[in-house]
Amino acid sequence: MTSTKDLLSVASAAAALKTTPLNILMHIKKGLLAGEEIDGSWFVSGASLDRFRAEAGAAAHGSLCQGKSHCGGCGGKE
Repeated sequence: MTSTKDLLSVASAAAALKTTPLNILMHIKKGLLAGEEIDGSWFVSGASLDRFRAEAGAAAHGSLCQGKSHCGGCGGKE
């Protein structure tokens, strides 16, 4: 990533996508969001978040959950 000005905390990215911080970390691991670890904390590129929103659309709600349980923890089940 090019600038720390463009970075959002995992919690902020989760709030923007209406999901959980764990789900954001899953997005980073799968390469769906660009993330960077700085001093033990993860951050998401604002540009990456904007791209993801544009590609995923509102229906996805940012969830990677496969719906195999009904825990509701990923934000994908209501």
